[in-house]
Amino acid sequence: MNLIRLCCFLLFTQIYSQDIRINELVASNSIIFEEDGDTSDWIELYNYGSTPVSLINWSISDEEEDSNPWVFPDVTLNEDEYMLLWASDKNRGQLTYPRTLITEGDLFKYIVPTSSVSSNWTSINYNDNSWSEGSSGFGYSDGDDNTYIPYGTLSVFTRKDFTISDINNIVSLILDIDYDDGFVAYINGFEVARANINGSPPAYNATTNTDNEAQIYVGGYPDRFVIDNFQNILIEGTNTLSIQAHNVSDTSSDLTIIPFLTAIFTTDSSQGITPPDVLQYASENTSLHTDFKLSSSGETIYLRDNSGNLVDSLSFENLQSDVSIGISTNSSELVYFQTTTPNDENDNSESAGIVSSVVQFSDDGGSVNNTINLSLSGNEDGEYIRYTLDSSEPDYTSIFYDSPIQINSTTVVRAKIFKNNYIPGYSDTRSYFYNINHDIPFVSIVSDPYNLFDNDYGIYELGDDADDGFPYFGANFWEDWERPAHFSLFNPNGELEIEFNAGIKIFGGYSRGNAQKSFAFFARGQYGLSEFDYPFFSELNYSKFQSFTLRNSGNDWLKSQIKDAAVTSLMSGTDLEYQSHQSVASYVNGDYWGLYKIREKVNEHFLASKANISVDDIDLLTNDAEVLHGTNEDYINLRNFMSINNLAYSSNYNYVKTQVDIDNFIIYNVIQIYGDNRDWPGNNIKYWKSDGGKWRWILYDTDFSFSGQWWAWDVNNHYLVNSLNFVLSGNQTNWANAPWATLMLRRLIENIEFRNKFVNRYADELNTRFLASNVVQHFNDIYDVILDEVPDHMERWNSNDNPYYFVEQMINFAVNRPDYAKEHILIELDLPNYHKVSLENSTPEFGFIRVNNNLKIQELAWNGDYFEEVPITLKAVPEFGYTFSHWSGANNSTDEEITLDINNDEFVEAHFVEDQTPTDLNIVINEINYKSSDDFNSNDWVELYNPNSYAVDISNWIFSDDNDANIYEFPENTIIQEESYLVIVKDIDDFSYSFAEISNYVGEFDFGLSSSSDAIRLFNSEMVIQDEVYYTSSFPWPNLGNGDGYTLELISPSLDNSLPENWTNFNEHGSPNEVNSPTANINSTEQIKSVLWPNPVENTLNITLNIDYLDNYTIELYDLKGVNLKEIFRGNLDLGDSNLFYNTDNLSSGVYLIKISSDNGINKIMKFIKR
Repeated sequence: MNLIRLCCFLLFTQIYSQDIRINELVASNSIIFEEDGDTSDWIELYNYGSTPVSLINWSISDEEEDSNPWVFPDVTLNEDEYMLLWASDKNRGQLTYPRTLITEGDLFKYIVPTSSVSSNWTSINYNDNSWSEGSSGFGYSDGDDNTYIPYGTLSVFTRKDFTISDINNIVSLILDIDYDDGFVAYINGFEVARANINGSPPAYNATTNTDNEAQIYVGGYPDRFVIDNFQNILIEGTNTLSIQAHNVSDTSSDLTIIPFLTAIFTTDSSQGITPPDVLQYASENTSLHTDFKLSSSGETIYLRDNSGNLVDSLSFENLQSDVSIGISTNSSELVYFQTTTPNDENDNSESAGIVSSVVQFSDDGGSVNNTINLSLSGNEDGEYIRYTLDSSEPDYTSIFYDSPIQINSTTVVRAKIFKNNYIPGYSDTRSYFYNINHDIPFVSIVSDPYNLFDNDYGIYELGDDADDGFPYFGANFWEDWERPAHFSLFNPNGELEIEFNAGIKIFGGYSRGNAQKSFAFFARGQYGLSEFDYPFFSELNYSKFQSFTLRNSGNDWLKSQIKDAAVTSLMSGTDLEYQSHQSVASYVNGDYWGLYKIREKVNEHFLASKANISVDDIDLLTNDAEVLHGTNEDYINLRNFMSINNLAYSSNYNYVKTQVDIDNFIIYNVIQIYGDNRDWPGNNIKYWKSDGGKWRWILYDTDFSFSGQWWAWDVNNHYLVNSLNFVLSGNQTNWANAPWATLMLRRLIENIEFRNKFVNRYADELNTRFLASNVVQHFNDIYDVILDEVPDHMERWNSNDNPYYFVEQMINFAVNRPDYAKEHILIELDLPNYHKVSLENSTPEFGFIRVNNNLKIQELAWNGDYFEEVPITLKAVPEFGYTFSHWSGANNSTDEEITLDINNDEFVEAHFVEDQTPTDLNIVINEINYKSSDDFNSNDWVELYNPNSYAVDISNWIFSDDNDANIYEFPENTIIQEESYLVIVKDIDDFSYSFAEISNYVGEFDFGLSSSSDAIRLFNSEMVIQDEVYYTSSFPWPNLGNGDGYTLELISPSLDNSLPENWTNFNEHGSPNEVNSPTANINSTEQIKSVLWPNPVENTLNITLNIDYLDNYTIELYDLKGVNLKEIFRGNLDLGDSNLFYNTDNLSSGVYLIKISSDNGINKIMKFIKR
């Protein structure tokens, strides 16, 4: 606040003679677009002198002492001229020149097809002489059409030639396109952009996925598509842009297609024209991008000349979104502008500052039973509060606060602090609900009624252009409109958990037509937050979100109300990304709005959080390689390979395995096929990969599975449907199983290795997760959460239906589906039969059986059905302290892993015995670096220690965090020498740069360690846990490891690493490959000489101590998680030997810890095995 006040009166001072100043900047931009279509922060320079100034080798930085600042190229700023710099962190120092090659009004050839168009219509040499000629845009209604297309047209195909004379002079090619409702664009026959339509290519009479409204005619801007790999598409001379535009239906109220094609040149060019204003390209002086971004919370920008002399600096603090700070046009003072003017003179309307004070409420709202006299405070001298009680946004005309507000009924209070000649801050909102009762959390959504319910502006309304029939295409709620809103979450006791301002949009597909609509919420700087920091979902190891949704249950609305959440969460523990959920009641502007589920939003941020990787490293696609984020180049190459190569050949299949996460792909298909989701795979399909990773598929939007198709909601025999045929037949429909959508599975199933893996994984799930008892219990558990809220929800939306009727349909499907699913496998894959495999294990506490390297069977007896001609694998895995003896029954091998051919019903028993060999000590997780400092970035790494007197081979062991999907498998010949270390690194380059002297490391693992809380887990090759640590970055764990340059160091490898008190982080940058910091030492553990025997123990554990110091001692029993199970002894011990005895009969088999400690800080931890 003080800095803002200082800046408000700060006079611009020219330190050196050059007449250049930082004239204006925006630190959180959401309205001005740069050439990539991003709304980057920006800085404006101004030459207020009378002569031009060369800026070559000048620099600008956000650091006062910057040894490597961003340097200007050879550019001159003329007198009275402005220059815009994008503070984007993209580091572009080359002047470029945008020229628009195709613009609105240009003549195109076009056709409104009534049958299929020639397959080569997009090529350069296609003869379009018979086509009509007209000016773009094309369409009808909305008043944005230069060439009228008949009402009800489903598609229009257009072609336009353009000339390129020097491809090497182009650094970027950009298609801006205004469309209603969808399109695919091609250059020289290559697809370069598409939106809102499926098919490769879409049929001439295809309709779009949803409605999309054009933007230019309402004052908006076209969508921008940066064309990748354009150098390999363009040719010197004549090129052709071809576009097929499609409508949502033949009753749609409008159709629009207006394309613009712009090339960015490295030198000034006469090709094309100056970009029209609607594209928001500015002059060549706006093509420069710095190597830093601006922080809206505040910093200082330094401008220096080519000698390093400071020319100007500008400091700011807490700058609101789309508000600029700059030099007043009336004085030399630093002021604030709500109307920004990049590359132009600063606006005449200015403010002295920004109000940063926050309204304080004497009561935070929620469930209320008594009258409240609400006090508002937080305003400082010269500031005052205005408020509203009708959910509208407070302004200068709202109620002036001068006394407590009496509240005795459900009320929404919105308040804001004002100050004369200051830009007001953000509004604050609290909601008070009288006489309500919920057994689940509830949310309050508040937005100005104008934002939601105005006929022309409200995002919830039909508006004037809606179709007559469901889902009312053309309605306001089909627009991609975002409005400001406030969100509050309350726990079932009615207490406020979290509240924030956010952007709100209507969310979903056809379910937008429902009376209760889904919402999406977005954290953006313009609302005051860049992310939502709250643990909405307790099962996740991250709590920061850029967006989330309130889902109305989609196409399951007013039916079971649980389907998608229940089906996707059924797959918990598999290698699938899916959305977490939390059921909530809701209120909109104080009115009860029924049931919703808070869901994660499936986008690049969702994936970055799941995998703990950078958003920039993600390629996310939908439908037929449509780009949602990143690029589709790798996927298209893969798709082309699979289209022309026979995957029955191992070499071809092995290549695909390097590109596709096969296990993920199989389980993704298994749940969709088992659940009979026929709104898939031609719809509701998203897939992704990280940089250098493999393609993976995301499970979402499963409303049409488990007996739920919109055309037959009341049919209760969908379990009969052969969904495997639906995806393997190759028979195209107009929608859900088009050939492009089923290509990958159809080609992969030709390979016998894949086929067997697919069949066995399907059988594994049918024998466990998909057992009727398991599925029914899961569905009922999900429904029980909302049971008491359902009646109010149904009454709110005027429905007399019983949602549990639809849950019973899901249950009926689950009960009947398995037998039919097995028959479908036999039919489609031409297999003879399936048989029951029975497994027995008389000592499951000694070990377990791993089936198909997937199922862990640790039961006395178990059985499941498997298929002839598809062998299964069984592996006997002993627990720690035991060993495998032999198999009996269908196989008498002593090999731990066997292959079983299924020809009849089979019986196999695994036999385990006690291990008589000396007990090894476990490998120890000894040091953790989960967040490096900015100035010493060695990236994430973990140090292991071998406490044994001999080397240990950990080849094929598994390192993981708390997400089972995140694994790193140690390579062959990975050996940790006796009493030595091994470091596992996330990034070899970062680690080796920071620790050049260290060579005994392995990596890279492709997931990150959380800086809030996470697990480090070490499994042997049989997935038996060897060691694990669950840490947090806050008390009671040492807290200097979270980016402050320190690591978590285990004080001694002999200590229990599950206990936070046994860790420290005093050693800056850590001590990989060394004994942990000497400053971490506690009193010597050797001051207590002790022995546990016998070890392993069956009944009585002897604890023998040799005491050198008189003291008060405590002996405690812990499990491996660090849970204190029992205090065995507390008191004084005599010098010399002491013997204590502990009866272990009440302990189950496993590994335990004995902790010996004294009042003077002597500690020792020992492990023993209970048989």
